[in-house]
Amino acid sequence: MEEKPKKAFISMNKSIIFIFLLLVVSACEKNQSNPEPIDDVPVNITINLALPQYEKLLQTGQFVYESGGLRGVVVVHHFDNRYYAFERTCPYQPRNACSQIEMDSSLFLFRCGETSNGKFNKCCDSRFSTDGEVFSGPANFGLKHYIITQNGNLLNIKN
Repeated sequence: MEEKPKKAFISMNKSIIFIFLLLVVSACEKNQSNPEPIDDVPVNITINLALPQYEKLLQTGQFVYESGGLRGVVVVHHFDNRYYAFERTCPYQPRNACSQIEMDSSLFLFRCGETSNGKFNKCCDSRFSTDGEVFSGPANFGLKHYIITQNGNLLNIKN
């Protein structure tokens, strides 16, 4: 008769251990907030695709840099035939002076750093796909998106 209480006790201990492990695992989930967020600044840019300087944006796979935001804005005509606009500040350690995004045209990926005198100087090893998602490197967060709407030949970019 002693075995029944002993089995019930062991079963209850297993349940408690299981619940404890679930709590530990859920507490260890990755924090989804950026510990060093990119500052919000007003962005309100209009691009007229009919103008010669934006003509290349009519083709998929093309991009332009615009002034605005913190370190500029890059506008991409993605292969899905949609336009995307991103802040050019790298989300990995955005306060670093070198933390700027530019396009690596040979790989069609964004990378962190800047070109000076024809040579690329990396800031970190982060790379991002043309839809702004992390491709590789230390960054845990994708590029900051801006809202982009199209009305005929006009692209309006806002935050």
